[in-house]
Amino acid sequence: MTAESDLIILRQAPEIHLKAPGTRRHFTRILQRNLRRALEDIPHRLATAQGRLLLRTTERERALEILPRVFGVSTFSPVVAEVEPELEAIVDGVRRHFTEVVRGRTYAVRCKRQGTKRVSATRIEREAGAALNGPGKVNLDAPDVTVRIDLQEDRAWLFSERRRGAGGLPLGVQGRTLVLLSGGFDSAVAAWYLMRRGAATDFVFCNLGGPTHEAMVAAIARRLAGDWAHGTRPRLYVVDFEAVVEDLRASLPGDMWQIVLKRLMYRAAEAVAARSGAEALVTGEALSQVSSQTLSNLQTIDAAATLPVLRPLIGFDKQEITDRARAIGTFELCERVPEFCALTEQPPLVESRTSRIERAEGALDPAILQQAIDSLCERDPLAADDGPDGVAGEGEGIFVDRIPEGATVIDCQPPEAYRRWHWPGAENHPADTLLQTFADWPSDREYVLYCQRGSNSAVIAERMQRAGFRARAFRGGVDRLKKQGRISTG
Repeated sequence: MTAESDLIILRQAPEIHLKAPGTRRHFTRILQRNLRRALEDIPHRLATAQGRLLLRTTERERALEILPRVFGVSTFSPVVAEVEPELEAIVDGVRRHFTEVVRGRTYAVRCKRQGTKRVSATRIEREAGAALNGPGKVNLDAPDVTVRIDLQEDRAWLFSERRRGAGGLPLGVQGRTLVLLSGGFDSAVAAWYLMRRGAATDFVFCNLGGPTHEAMVAAIARRLAGDWAHGTRPRLYVVDFEAVVEDLRASLPGDMWQIVLKRLMYRAAEAVAARSGAEALVTGEALSQVSSQTLSNLQTIDAAATLPVLRPLIGFDKQEITDRARAIGTFELCERVPEFCALTEQPPLVESRTSRIERAEGALDPAILQQAIDSLCERDPLAADDGPDGVAGEGEGIFVDRIPEGATVIDCQPPEAYRRWHWPGAENHPADTLLQTFADWPSDREYVLYCQRGSNSAVIAERMQRAGFRARAFRGGVDRLKKQGRISTG
């Protein structure tokens, strides 16, 4: 007798099987826990057999959408049918369920037997394969379709698909880490890779851009937590860095800002780690991707931390990172977030000495950083009502994609860059000084700001809005604005 199946066979990541027996059992229990939580809205039963997990559910299609996002699952196969473990029943089941699957294609039949030998696996492969010959053509080396027969003591499972899972280790088997989440592609992908290695993650966000920036980053944390953190409940810690940045701008030369800012973020993150129980910090830095990420600068930045700093993307290039961001579902969210860490158009130091940076930091007021840490907010990324208020469309309230007619356009670039190119009629007010001067401007105008990368202008527009001005930032920076200018005049 042939029966339609509600079974999905799950295979654990191969490295789990290489662990000592006690460790392997622990990892399997954690994986089962994570699967149950991932599938908690779906009726299901979960069991183990010969190192595999057997999932039965009446809502297989929903389960098949979730399983690729559970770490520790290497591959999984939806079983097409379950038949009696007899040669005739198996051959009949293969003919009935796979004739149309192999029609016009090449195929092979593979049989794996568990328990006492009742019938030869080789004979099953030969006779089941013969039943499909004609509609399909046998190819044992590189078939288009591989029909698989999993022969148990009391039944035989028939299937052909072997879908890829997320792999890695079950989330939660490697302690807890704290990811410095900036909103860019890199930090989100770095978080994913640490989660894939079994580390539970929380996120810390040092906010440079106000509620708009926070809403954007919260959306990324929500995507990571909702899609990939099955079995855990990540937290998002938000530290307001506005006063910290103002102190930095007023006290240190611009070429040091990026390096010192990272050191201050590490210190804030370590304070959060002490609260959350994290054993390491995680960043999205990749060697030489930007000027502040040279070996010299990374060494200087690391000196501010006492916890280990993990950089899973250190050898990745930007294309590899963005490809992974697309695969995990964070690309479109991150693409909308300007690089708020770009505090100045002035290039950062390419080489730095820790002793020099530490001496320069003496000009900063440590009480400002401590106040920011003491005032941090803890949020649940998955709670719909736990987030910044009054923010429209995760950043849409701060950005424009076209220059509105009648707006006063402000070019935030340095004077030499303004002279090379600027939007017709734009006024030049460099970002380094604009924050201190805009309060004296007429408040009855509409302002649109732009800068080289679209980052400084967004920060300033946010501040202007909070001061009562009608100000927005052009999304995308100078290169995108130039394209719009060519379209408008062409």
